[in-house]
Amino acid sequence: MSTPSLRRVILAGGRGFLGNAIKKQLSIAGYKVTLVSRKAGEEDTISWESLENEGLPETDVVINLAGAPILDLAKPWTKKYEQECVDSRVKTTQTLAKLAAESKKKPEVFIATSAVGYYPTSLTAKYTEDYISSASLDGWAAGLCHKIEDASAPASEAGIRTVQMRMGVIMGRGGGAYANMKLPLRLGVGGPFGDGKQWFPWIHLDDAAGLYQFAAEEKKVSGPLNAVSPHCVSNGSFMTQIAHAWWRPAIFAVPAFLLNLIGKDRAAMLLEGQHVIPRKAIDLGYHFKFPYVDQACNEIVNGAD
Repeated sequence: MSTPSLRRVILAGGRGFLGNAIKKQLSIAGYKVTLVSRKAGEEDTISWESLENEGLPETDVVINLAGAPILDLAKPWTKKYEQECVDSRVKTTQTLAKLAAESKKKPEVFIATSAVGYYPTSLTAKYTEDYISSASLDGWAAGLCHKIEDASAPASEAGIRTVQMRMGVIMGRGGGAYANMKLPLRLGVGGPFGDGKQWFPWIHLDDAAGLYQFAAEEKKVSGPLNAVSPHCVSNGSFMTQIAHAWWRPAIFAVPAFLLNLIGKDRAAMLLEGQHVIPRKAIDLGYHFKFPYVDQACNEIVNGAD
């Protein structure tokens, strides 16, 4: 990774699990991070209304993480909420990309957040960034990812280095997928989703945040970037490893019919998976802090907060 020369960041969606980690990491590295907020007047924030009325303030990096949580089980999977999950990602990406493109002094890099759902599910295929999926044939998640990535086009068309971060399943203390797993694991009743044979393209929270800094600083990074561990495992293997870190078994599988009650598209994200390889990150020299599932799970369960 090159020496940091970019110092100002506009971060949308920065109050969530991943956003907090990115803000912390970039702040430690010397960046001045400004959050995009619904409310005006808070310290180190700018409102969406101000952005739309006054344009993008001078900045070096724009990162968009905004989006309603798809796997928030407190939200019934209605057509209305499904559309909210789409619009909250696509419209914010498009708004920020257009503002970046229209800026008098354009940012150095624009980073949109897509997901590994871009790739079709498969038990046998392995996907690098070169694979081109079908927005119409490869499922709801692939269609959403195509819309997000297409929405970043105004930035790239304006000559701004543009990255589409294809995020995997983020694992870390304090939120994300682990927050839903922790209690069953502690009680010894954790286990795989369905038969557990599906691929589980995981990434440790520290590396997820690290790849945003890497994308901001490494000028050779552009286009899609797979944000996953270099050592993908099955869902069953991951659950066995994280249960092992708790000194617990992982034998109580969550049946597919039960998961389907949360909505077919949601359930598909848990019951099906993709073997995704972070080829571009590896080739360009990113060093994963937690490349292996056993060390990641041990840190998540037993590491210090």
